[in-house]
Parts: sequence; C-alpha cells; structure tokens
Amino acid sequence: MADARIDEHTGLYLSGGAAATESDDRHFRREAQFGRSALRLRRGVFTTTEHWGPLPPRQRHLAEIRAVVATRMRDPLISHQSAAAVWGIPLAEAWPSTVHVLAPPQSRARSKNGVTVHRIDVPDGDIVDIDGMLVTSPARTLLDLARTRSFATAVVAIDHALNPRSASPEVFLTDEVLREKLQESVSPRGWVKAERAIRFGRPNADNPGESLSRVAIFELGFPDPLLQTCHRNPRGGFYFTDFEWPAYRLIGEFDGQGKYLKAEYLRGLTPGEAVTREKVREDDLRSEGNRMARWGPSDVRQRGSLLRILTTAGLPVLR
Repeated sequence: MADARIDEHTGLYLSGGAAATESDDRHFRREAQFGRSALRLRRGVFTTTEHWGPLPPRQRHLAEIRAVVATRMRDPLISHQSAAAVWGIPLAEAWPSTVHVLAPPQSRARSKNGVTVHRIDVPDGDIVDIDGMLVTSPARTLLDLARTRSFATAVVAIDHALNPRSASPEVFLTDEVLREKLQESVSPRGWVKAERAIRFGRPNADNPGESLSRVAIFELGFPDPLLQTCHRNPRGGFYFTDFEWPAYRLIGEFDGQGKYLKAEYLRGLTPGEAVTREKVREDDLRSEGNRMARWGPSDVRQRGSLLRILTTAGLPVLR
C-alpha cells in the first residue's frame, strides 16, 4: 500500500510542507538515515523505497528535478538533459546524476549539491511552464543538447522530435524550426555541432536504436541508407524496412531489445507468433531479390560487429 504521506502526483514528501508534521519529518529522516523505508533525495525531500524501487531511470531523474524545484528559493529553469527528461525526449546516454538548470550570465549560481548550472541568457520565448516547473522549450532543449552533448545523443533527440509518430504534439517540430532557432542564437558555442546534427536528423527513424544505427553506419563509412521503404505484402498490406540500400539489393533490420517480448511490439501476438510472422516477412522480402542483414543493440555499441555484419552482406565502405 502506498504511503499516504507522500504526494501521489510527485511521489515526494517535503519536510516542512503544508501537509507535513514534525512527527512525519522525524519518521522520514530516521528511515532514510538507517536505509529502511525512506530515501532522501535532497535536504528536506524524501520518497519511499516502495515508490522509488520500480521507477525507470527517466522517472527517477524527474523526481530529482522536482526535488530541486521544491527546494530552490527561486524557480530554476530546467535545461539540457533534464529538460529532455521533462519533455520525454530520449537520450543516447544515461540520464544525468545532477539536475541541469540555466542561469543568467551575471548570476552567482554555481554547480553544486546535485545541480549543474549553465550561465547563459535565455529569451522569454524559450521558457515554458510545465506542471509548475520552468523548462526550456523543446527546440531550445534540442539545440542545447546538440551544442553540448555527443553527436549520437543529439541525433537521437532530434530524430525523435522530427517524427510525428513518436514525439508528443508539444515536442514535434520540423528541421526548419530548428534551423531558424539556431540562426537566432547569438552564441557561437557549439553552433557547428548543432548544425551538423540538425542536417543529419530524419523524420522517419522509428526509435533511438534506429537512430544510433544510422549514426554508426555513417561513422563506419557505409553508404547512407533509405529509411522505412515500402514493400507490398503479397497477402495484402505493406511492409516497411528499417534500412535499405536499393543499389546493393540489401535490407537492414534493427532488432531492438523486446521486439519479440514487449506488448507494444507484439500487438496481441505471442512471441512465437511474432517470430513466425517476421520469418514470413523476411522470406517475402528476399523473394524480391534482396539480401537481409540484422543486428541488435550490442552490435551498434561494438562497431566492429556491425562492420562485419554489413560488409559480409555485401555493403561497401565508401568513406
């Protein structure tokens, strides 16, 4: 049973909050001190181990963000990876161990106590109030990521935002919007990095694994693939391939973790039925004269493995 003393929306207990009592304050401090049923996120902010335990990494970071917001004298402006967590923008890296915020250049704020401060001017149009938190807009968040993080992280985030099937209506935007926002920027820091990531972004990458695959394919020197190419299913309907190189009669498929396990991918099928259907699909695509190459997350992380898979399938390295 959930602890009635924690906020059902945030999962947090605020010492000294409107609903707090001295007895409850002592209880949470004691339980957190001895590592029992409570966990201290920040001074005066607690949650229960029951609530925290099953939370995925992004939700844990969101709780840390709310803890920072609840304990700052002035409302902080959440930015960078932390803003991505609020907007639901995926990253190609672990969620940060600190909460990222923006502050004016003249601010005396320093990075400490679990907060990373970026001092830079922010136009009012780049600030959005979400559920009582000030957060950089999706476009500004993407540009901040593209300026400061890796190329892979920027591409994963931008691909997500460009895809109307994956991005929420609040996050979805076009590359024209990103380019305009970049042109408005007065700071040259990271401009070239951001422009490169925007140019590489695509609106039809279905998930972060496909985006990371495309980055790896490019950086290994292979030809650029087509994405989501349509093929007719001889029994009716259509197939869409993850990657395709028509000049080499090669189709590439990224088999992400959970493809044959998670309900959102199975769509009512059992894992065995999903495997059988995929085999029929592959046979149909091969019957058109195509070769098939498959890889998974570990192959993308270990570039040598992906290099072997694609070269064995007949794809040349051009760069």
